[in-house]
Amino acid sequence: MSREITTTDEEKRGKLLILAGLISLAIFISKITQEQTQVIAWRVYMNAGIYFIVSFLGLLWAFDFKVKKKSIPFLLQSSLYVFSQAIFIEFFFFQKFSRIYEALILLLLMFLVFIGNYISFLMANVLNVDLFKKIPLAQVGRTSSYLVSLLMMYFLTFSLLVTGFEIYILLPLIFVAYALIIYLHYLNIGIEEGELYKKSLLTLLITFILFLGIFLTGDSHELVAVIPVVGYYFSVGVVSQERVAYEKEKGIYFYIIILVFLFLLTVFLNI
Repeated sequence: MSREITTTDEEKRGKLLILAGLISLAIFISKITQEQTQVIAWRVYMNAGIYFIVSFLGLLWAFDFKVKKKSIPFLLQSSLYVFSQAIFIEFFFFQKFSRIYEALILLLLMFLVFIGNYISFLMANVLNVDLFKKIPLAQVGRTSSYLVSLLMMYFLTFSLLVTGFEIYILLPLIFVAYALIIYLHYLNIGIEEGELYKKSLLTLLITFILFLGIFLTGDSHELVAVIPVVGYYFSVGVVSQERVAYEKEKGIYFYIIILVFLFLLTVFLNI
């Protein structure tokens, strides 16, 4: 029986490796064969949408369609991570590659993309398996969900800023993106339904207000995207360890001081 389980796990990991590899290869080929001097925004989002669908269906295939209703957030988070990663790479390396060393840099980056995708897929797998039978690795999966959500928030913030949307389009998109990232993470780490919406809303307000306070200070999108991510990092730390945080108020004050310092530093560097 244990041998059968081991074989099944190996097959599943093999499928996840194939899926992560194919997506990374597709992004690499798409980038090096880019014909336009600069990327076209609508095409970037369209391609990322395709990667999202492929990731979602690919995970179902890797799991042999053995999923529950509660598995959907795990699949959505991993697929959204692939989506955010794809548009980030396209917009960060927006120009056509014309030199060999640039392609080599992209190839190295694709290896990191592959690792990131594989980790997010493993996270979804661990959390999905935990629905059927409790496993010790579930906590590792929840920690991975935290890291994945941090990266997603940075990737999406940077990409939406770079796209150049009008402010009346940008702000709702940022708000919805943050809400989705936060809600999926809190859902995946098992926050009870009674507290889920309250904690999600509190974290959303903190991150979105920080974004509002920083995004008009300059054009350095790389720096602007950092502040809401740092706010999210501290917010989740307080929410997920609420009792510890309230018992140690100095810890909260320390978070606030660091956040204010980073905010002012970013404003200074961004002017």
